[in-house]
Amino acid sequence: MIILGIDPGLATTGFGAIKIEKFKPLLIRCGIIKTQAGEHISKRLFQIHIDLLKIIKAIKPEFIAVENAYSLLRYPRAGIILGGVLGIIYLTVFQNNLKMIEITPREIKNSLAGYGAANKYQLRDAVTNILGIKAIKSFHASDALAAAITAYYRNPNRKII
Repeated sequence: MIILGIDPGLATTGFGAIKIEKFKPLLIRCGIIKTQAGEHISKRLFQIHIDLLKIIKAIKPEFIAVENAYSLLRYPRAGIILGGVLGIIYLTVFQNNLKMIEITPREIKNSLAGYGAANKYQLRDAVTNILGIKAIKSFHASDALAAAITAYYRNPNRKII
């Protein structure tokens, strides 16, 4: 089974793919989709769509796990923009006829670090330990991998979700 995790963001969207072999998650690929700050939001959203489509075609995941983003009331514009990013992700997932799950940041942190308010460093360390790798350069990629791993752990049968 291959699971693609996504950490949504307009400036930087993280992605991380894992493959399950003998009940153990293994890293396939991770990275970021970066958009240009000066570009119009429509172009940036389209860039996310195109890049995510290329990643899906290359990796061929059976399942998508998206970190369920939230926005503080103090920053309503950020929430609206993030909604656009999520809309693009949902559209791309639907176009490829893939199953998807949303997982809250608290559940991801609780599942992997054992503490729902774990910081980015603790979560990245948990991900590298679970996958048996040395380092992950981007926190966005680390968060995406964490979503993928949590989606796998959430299913007690460890079969296709």
